[in-house]
Amino acid sequence: MLAVLLLTWAVPAVAIIRVDIPVCKIYDTAQVVAVGTVLRVNPDNRVIDVQVEETLKGKLDGDRLRVQLAAPAELIKEVAAGGSLVIFTGQDGGKPAAVLHLADTWLLAEPIPNVSPTAWRTVQLHDLKQSFPGRTAGLARVVRQLKAGKPALLDKLELEAFRAGVLELAKLDVANPTFLSAADLNGDKKLDLLIGTAGGVRLFLAAGAGFEDATAAWGLAKAAGSWRALGDVNGDQRVDLLLGGRLWINDGQKLTAAGTPLNLPPASQPLAAELTDVTGDKKPDAVILLADGRLLTFENSGAPDRPWRARPIRALWNGGAAPSAAAFGDWGDDGRPHVMVVRSDGVTRYGLGADAGPPADHERLTGKPVGAHHKAHRDGLKNVLAAAIDVNGDRRLDLFVLADGGGLLLVNRGMGAFLVDPDAGSAVTSPGQQRVPFKLTPATPWTAADMHADGFDDLLVLTADGRLYEVSNPPLPVGDSDP
Repeated sequence: MLAVLLLTWAVPAVAIIRVDIPVCKIYDTAQVVAVGTVLRVNPDNRVIDVQVEETLKGKLDGDRLRVQLAAPAELIKEVAAGGSLVIFTGQDGGKPAAVLHLADTWLLAEPIPNVSPTAWRTVQLHDLKQSFPGRTAGLARVVRQLKAGKPALLDKLELEAFRAGVLELAKLDVANPTFLSAADLNGDKKLDLLIGTAGGVRLFLAAGAGFEDATAAWGLAKAAGSWRALGDVNGDQRVDLLLGGRLWINDGQKLTAAGTPLNLPPASQPLAAELTDVTGDKKPDAVILLADGRLLTFENSGAPDRPWRARPIRALWNGGAAPSAAAFGDWGDDGRPHVMVVRSDGVTRYGLGADAGPPADHERLTGKPVGAHHKAHRDGLKNVLAAAIDVNGDRRLDLFVLADGGGLLLVNRGMGAFLVDPDAGSAVTSPGQQRVPFKLTPATPWTAADMHADGFDDLLVLTADGRLYEVSNPPLPVGDSDP
């Protein structure tokens, strides 16, 4: 292993990304906070009846309330029975006022006097997207966490991603690689490398100070596939492989093809694949997102040699801008897997189940449009490269997106919301006088990998001539932050 430090730079001030008006502040200053469920919607007079499920702070009169949706009137089309409502009441200029979250929208409301049950009339939208841009159901969970004294929503982040520069780790015997994955396949607590090439898959095991080619020894000499997913499919604590629709079982010393290949539609073009539990039985199933928006799901049969049953194909979208990249993970507010899809118009999140609800666009995820951080992005994201990564060691997946004109690091706040670091891309794109020894393109294989077992994912980059680089992302030293 070369492990040569190729690039370092003076450590700049730590970036502090914060929400100016966090939900916890809204909660603390409110006199009453309650969560309810929509019972009935009258579209003619735009009146909504709500059952109060829980009063988290203060006291409401009765267990029902009514909302007249005066403005914006068109929002009534988005309100449905069974939906959630969160209400914060207090004083505004000495007069009673309320902030509502209804149909995934922040609203300002005034009381309607002398009526029963208690009623509020919305008067305008409220600009609190930065506080929480997500769904009303997610906000209901946030305020319940606040009542329990266990706030989980990230409102402030001290971050200097990839602060330690670039290391050249190795020169591998591969040419024009197509994908790169890192996982501990042999259980030695070191990350091994699975690499796709036009001639087949290559496996390099971490050994001593470098990597050794173990492709043949591990039974992969004839293995091939243009896409892959890694995970423990049989519960033996070993990382198995789904490669091009074929399952390979890991016994700790080799990988063995098992069962019959998954039956994908003809001419399928997988955009992303994952082994993750979508049925709730604690066994990872296979989910494959095709470039045309079709989602394929194959249920884990419980035994590698038994066929995995295909679920009905779901269309997550039809038409529109072509996707550039996608990543599966816990991106939502309900603990279930979702997929983030990157297009020219930003990042969109899709749920995997039929009951997942509508997709969440870039502004729903971050509170701002995709072009808010880099001028070049106002015309759309071009030449996109994306990776799921835990950049701050909180065990939440973040999304690192590179495009012409700058990078966007979407840091997972929890509950389906994200902070944005617009400067993280500088570590791998050589602005100004800095230089990195590679040029990233949409075809460059890269992956997140916790190379130092510190909980913070680093980035691995593999060039066309087989050079493996680490973009190091160590934890921020204690006390190393701006006041």
